[in-house]
Amino acid sequence: MADNILSGGFEELDKLKNILIELNHYKDENDVLLNEEVRLEKSIKGMEKTISDEINSTTRKRKDEIEATYNEQIDLTRARIKKIKNKKEKSKNEKINERIDTETMSLKEEYNQFVGDTKSLLKHNRLPKFCNTKLYYALFMPKGIEDFFIICISLFVILLAFPYGIYTFFIPKEQMIYLVFIYPIIVIFFGGLYMLIENNTKDKHKEEIIKLRAIRKKIKQNKKQRNIIKNNILKDRDESKYGLDKFNQELNELETELNDINKQKQDALSVFDNTTRFVISEEIKSRTQEELDKLKLQYEKVYMEVKSMEDKIKSMSMEIASTYEAYLGKEFMSVEKLGILESFMEENGIESISEGILMYRESNK
Repeated sequence: MADNILSGGFEELDKLKNILIELNHYKDENDVLLNEEVRLEKSIKGMEKTISDEINSTTRKRKDEIEATYNEQIDLTRARIKKIKNKKEKSKNEKINERIDTETMSLKEEYNQFVGDTKSLLKHNRLPKFCNTKLYYALFMPKGIEDFFIICISLFVILLAFPYGIYTFFIPKEQMIYLVFIYPIIVIFFGGLYMLIENNTKDKHKEEIIKLRAIRKKIKQNKKQRNIIKNNILKDRDESKYGLDKFNQELNELETELNDINKQKQDALSVFDNTTRFVISEEIKSRTQEELDKLKLQYEKVYMEVKSMEDKIKSMSMEIASTYEAYLGKEFMSVEKLGILESFMEENGIESISEGILMYRESNK
């Protein structure tokens, strides 16, 4: 070749064509290698993800199994604690009730005596049971603000609620005139009933009614004393007198056992996180390490081949650019275009590449 390719002829064109064919061959090989590199990289990432997922799922499962085992024992221990507490509470309540019965025994006997005296007094004097009610003494022998309140309620019911009920629900046409008849009837009825009861009880048996009232007062005081004793016993926080030592000892043992299980659980989970987890991870990795290493080795080999091939392509491309493209232009840097140029030169009997290009371009204007 002379100073540059433009001064050459068909031989130089064939040489350049061969160089471009070789470059295209390298590019095709490089494309295949790049595809293989991508495939191997995906295979490696896929296998690493599979390994990672298996490690995560296995370690999570094993840890959950450890926790489940200890939680089962914790639940059993807590169930036993609850059972013993229930037994203790039941025994304590029984002992408290026994204590209440013992400490109020004399008051109960006194109460029963008062009740017997009341029944005897009512029966002997042929008094109705109504005479032994709070309402009776409030209406016929009032004493204190509580009785006054009962009287007010009674008057409200008799003089307002009762008439209004009759007027609203039993009178076909609600007219005020009917109230003129309703009120006198109600006053006469309840007034007569009041006088009848008073004449047959309070007036005839005043002394017995007073005695009955005194007994009722004693019964009330008796109930109050029993309630005071009962409340004091219920408020007493000292359990030593109820013989609950056996339950307390068993509860203390179970609480200690529960604390030990919780500590063992935390220790087991700590060992798992710090040691066992890594052993499981290494065991899973070891099963696929050989295949993974093989893939990585293949990938490294292809990667180096791609690097080498790209270096060749880059070197040849730069060589072509400086040696040929600078003179011929990008237009003729293909095997197809060089073939067209070569055919044009043969058809027109042109020997020089520079002349062939010039005439080719002129003919295509």
